[in-house]
Amino acid sequence: MLIINLVWVPDMFFLKHALFVSVVALSCLSTQRFATAMVPQNEVDALQQIAKTMGATYWEFNATSCKLETVGVTSPEPPAGSEKNITCNCQFHNNTCHIVAIEIKRFSLPGVLPPELVQLPYLQDIDFAYNYVSGSIPIQWGSMELNFISVLGNRLSGEIPKDLRNFRNLTYLNLEANQFSGTLPSELGKLVNLETL
Repeated sequence: MLIINLVWVPDMFFLKHALFVSVVALSCLSTQRFATAMVPQNEVDALQQIAKTMGATYWEFNATSCKLETVGVTSPEPPAGSEKNITCNCQFHNNTCHIVAIEIKRFSLPGVLPPELVQLPYLQDIDFAYNYVSGSIPIQWGSMELNFISVLGNRLSGEIPKDLRNFRNLTYLNLEANQFSGTLPSELGKLVNLETL
């Protein structure tokens, strides 16, 4: 008696098709998850006000991708050597993203430092180096949990504010190449986590 065992071997077309369907399905799930992660409207509005306060006439921020598309004063085209970036942390519940860092460098922004930063409660790092921002560091910033501040190469003036002592988490502070006057406030000695001044 002859016994034959039949073994089913899927053809190559079937395997390729199954692989393609699997990849597309996973991509859709991933895209859907990312697409639902958004920066809250109040933070988007705060960014708009920050841009206005700093003197930007061109501003476009994509709340879905957390990408700063456009910033400018006289043109939407970025100046040579400029750097722009907004970083979000999307590890919060309900797929919510929050702004944790802002970098707007070498855009020749002519405004003032924005007190509206306090409306970004998760913000940790700011870099506004090489603009034309004038005035002083806003007192309102003292209530924030900033780790990194660079206002290098602007037109900030007056005395360095004693309120900087409130930045308990600050590890980096760059005030270089501005028009500050007076002496360094002794209160800076209270910044126990400061590594770079």
